[in-house]
Amino acid sequence: MIFLKVTLEQLKKLLSTYRLKVLRIHPHDHGFLVETNKGIKVVTIWDNGELLKWSNRWREEVAIQGGTGVERFLVNVNKKKYIRYQGKYYVISSVPEGHHPDVYCNDECMKVGELFARYHSALDRIDQGSVTPVSHSQVDEKLFTEATTWIKQLMQSIEQKQEVPTLIDEIIYMNLPLIYDRFRRAFQLWEGIKDSISYLPLSTVSYHLEQMTKNDEGWYIGGGYNQPLAPLHQDTVQLIREVYEKSEWKIEAVGGFLKGYNNQRNLTDSEWVYILMQLAVPWEVWKYFTEYSKQGNLSDDQVDLFLEAINRQKYWDDLTRFVARLIDRKMEASA
Repeated sequence: MIFLKVTLEQLKKLLSTYRLKVLRIHPHDHGFLVETNKGIKVVTIWDNGELLKWSNRWREEVAIQGGTGVERFLVNVNKKKYIRYQGKYYVISSVPEGHHPDVYCNDECMKVGELFARYHSALDRIDQGSVTPVSHSQVDEKLFTEATTWIKQLMQSIEQKQEVPTLIDEIIYMNLPLIYDRFRRAFQLWEGIKDSISYLPLSTVSYHLEQMTKNDEGWYIGGGYNQPLAPLHQDTVQLIREVYEKSEWKIEAVGGFLKGYNNQRNLTDSEWVYILMQLAVPWEVWKYFTEYSKQGNLSDDQVDLFLEAINRQKYWDDLTRFVARLIDRKMEASA
């Protein structure tokens, strides 16, 4: 949430340049949700002008290509899509009311994939400008080298403890080899495609189901305000994981999403492997291993969450195997 030193009267004045009369204002992520005489509008506040331009470019490209609705930035009386005020950029957009995707419905999972592919197709075509993904990618060489070294060191430190190991020591120790194997497999995949990642267009670091809306007029995509950028498909993996988890671990939901995506935009072999590599990293469990390493222990609440993460890892492993099988079948078909 962004907390801004802007009064109600100042905001009303800003919106008057869009010929909008403000009725009510509510705090909103990255700005305000505003009820106006012309419907509900979202006011977002941006620090980075280049990021704002990039966000506008993909929205306009989606609109040009057609096939789906998109949240576009509105033009004010000065024929600009922003107002510069106190060193920041104020942007107004309309967000249609409707429902977010139902991941229990396979047809809607396919539609999510199709819409997301349309967004990526727009990114393929736009000028990236001067925005940069530096330090915003979750995966790089450092992740794997540090993780594998750290795992070995942690195993040794537990083995060399003078005092009797605690229950959490034993749980950590028992699971370290499994975590090591997953990182090693992810690293092997990374080695095969790391050089191709720099050629991918940039996208936001994450993408959420709530950025898609359906109403009587059709489907809309939007959101993604002020997010840093990373190479394409960090967002894909986040969305796949969200579809999977919110559907209560239904592989069919992910299958529908990927089918819809490929109907609209074909994934290259390296893109498939990049997605698989990220899925292979045990992110959720890894979080608690690193906390244990820093603290030398875990709190009672952390222990409960850690054990839950270990149980949930089997679902993430199932998902990884599912995508791996899709890749194998694809390669067999093209052989």
